[in-house]
Order: sequence, then structure tokens, then C-alpha cells
Amino acid sequence: MRNGFKIVDTDTHLMEPDYVFEKYIDDRYKSQAPKMGIAPDSGRRTFLVEGEAFTREKGKYPMAAPGFLESVRKAMKRFERAAKTGFSPESRILDMDEQGVDVQIIYPTAAGQMMGREFRDTKLLAACCRAYNDWSADFCSHDPKRLRWAAILPMQDPDEAIKEAHRSAKNGAVSFYVRPNPVRGRTIFHQDYLPLWGEVEKIGIPISTHDSASASVDSFGDRMDTHVSGHILSHPFEAMAAMAGLIWYGVFEKYPKLRVVQVEADGGWVPYWLQRMEQHWNYSGNAEHEYLTRRPTEYFKSNFFVAFRGDEPTMKAAIEIVGDDNFLWDTDYPHPDGTFPWGVSAILEQPIPDASKRKILWDNAVRAFNL
Repeated sequence: MRNGFKIVDTDTHLMEPDYVFEKYIDDRYKSQAPKMGIAPDSGRRTFLVEGEAFTREKGKYPMAAPGFLESVRKAMKRFERAAKTGFSPESRILDMDEQGVDVQIIYPTAAGQMMGREFRDTKLLAACCRAYNDWSADFCSHDPKRLRWAAILPMQDPDEAIKEAHRSAKNGAVSFYVRPNPVRGRTIFHQDYLPLWGEVEKIGIPISTHDSASASVDSFGDRMDTHVSGHILSHPFEAMAAMAGLIWYGVFEKYPKLRVVQVEADGGWVPYWLQRMEQHWNYSGNAEHEYLTRRPTEYFKSNFFVAFRGDEPTMKAAIEIVGDDNFLWDTDYPHPDGTFPWGVSAILEQPIPDASKRKILWDNAVRAFNL
């Protein structure tokens, strides 16, 4: 708690140790487990699986661009204390206590990058997901009320994704981390995923859409050829496309209780995006999407939560236009492009009512994640 506000940081990340997959993966996949090695395309030390790096190392939007990696090293100096402990749960709780953060929702780092690969062997991918999820549960068991983890799902194989959704939910996951990018030609609203979303609705926890850097799958970042310029596009544009697709292709007509949390994509675009969809509804209604029974903004308000950074100058306008019931707050801890540790101070200084701060920092997250 800080300044009288209880606080949930809805987008933070684990920093996976080198051993995580080899130690936690099913015995039959030990020899194929992701391991640290030298990426053939860049010479960078990174996780490898199926003979390839988790991320794109050369060509457009590369993870291994020298200038970008140097900026990462400089930005990560603010996390030296945590890094010295291997980003332990103890160091995480210490950072949370210093900033007044009560609860973190925790997503992957390397494993999220792994989900940006197609995978030739989707059963191996499913085993990798189980390994990461089991380690996440172990990590968060240090303080399970404050450290809440999101499971990754093998979206490249929808049947395996359904199995892992049920297994990981029983093991304590509070959300399902999903890349918003198309994977194997399937968008997040593709009909092949409808059985999965039906099961997720029954389970009763949200999906969290979250892009990750330099994916091998299709990305809006592909329009650019540097990491920074690609990163500018990828996260918000993928979130916007996912929102539009899930709404306009009737996913919430089929599964009205499905909740979608969109993190690390900023929130200032939401009023414009709702405006854009409303313009098209006013023009053509459901002419090409006859199964829709409500306006786009109604689906947004019943099924979506979007996380703001604390330092977004558009926050006040977005709340005035859209309302404060569907926004959350995040820092991206402990990633170099995030707002920790100044993100808490930044949102507390926002020129919005305290009642709105209370919703964004706590009440909405409690509803979104069943806390």
C-alpha cells in the first residue's frame, strides 16, 4: 500500500534461470529441452530450441542489434540488487515493499519470446510450457498471495493449449499469457481457437494478451528493420488488432463471460480505437458481422481491461472519455523499457480523481484476475 492506495502491478516478469527448462521438463523431452547456447545467426548467448534462438537475431526487427543490447545493459543497472540474487522472489518482494506494491501479476520473459516461434514439434512446445508453468508456480509459492503467475499456453496446438489451460489453472495460475500475433496462420480470433476460449470461459480466469520482442511469427514490427522502431509498432498495434478481431468476429457473442486483459501496450489509444470501431458500426452496423448484437464499446466495457503505464499523459483524457472501469496499471518490472521504480509515483501524480486511481490500482485488477 502507498498513500492509502492498495496496488496491483498487472504486468511484471520472471527472469528465467538457465536451467529452468532442462530441470522442469518431462523426462522424455530432456534431450530436446531449450538450453543456453550461441545463436547461429548472431553469436549471442541465448536460449536455443530446435536449433534456433527464441528470438529473431538477424534481418528485420532483430533482438541482437548491438546498439539496442547496449541500451538494455544500461537500463538494467537499476535492477542490479535483484540481478545479484538471480532475480529471486525475496528480492522481488523487497522491491515491491519499497514501492508499496501489494500484488504482482507475473508473466514470462524468455518463455514469452519462445512463444513467438512456430515450433516444428508442438508436443515439445507443450512440454516446454508445462516446464515453465511448473517453475512459475514454485517461484510464486514463496508468497502466493502477493506473487500471482500467468500460465503460458502452446497456442501452436489448440488441443494441447486446452489441456494446459486446465492443468495450470488447477495449479494456481490467475491468467493465461497469450501472444496477440497470428501463429501458424491463426489469429487470436480464429475459429480453431473457439473451443479453447470456451474452456477458458468455463475455467473463469482471463487471458492476457502481451506481445514480446523480435518474434519469428508475424508482427506489425516487421514493417521496420530496427529493434526500437519495430518495438514501437508491435505491442500496441497487436493489442489493437486483437481487440478488434475478438469483438468483430463474435468471440464474446459465443463466450460472453470471457475476460481479456491487455498489458504492456499502453492505454492512451483506447478512446481512439473505440471511436474508430464506433464509426464503422454507425456506417454499416453488423452488415458483415451479422452475429453481433451490441455496439463495439459495449463489448469493450463488458470483456476488456487495458493497462496504463503510470506516466502516460493521455490517461486523464482516456478516463474522461471512456470511464475508469476498464483500466489497470503496470510497470513491466524488471524489464529495461518499463517504469519501475518510478511508475507508482507517476500514477499517484496523475491529474485524475482518487476514486479513479483506486479503481486502476486495485479494484479493477481484483475483478479482472479474481484476486
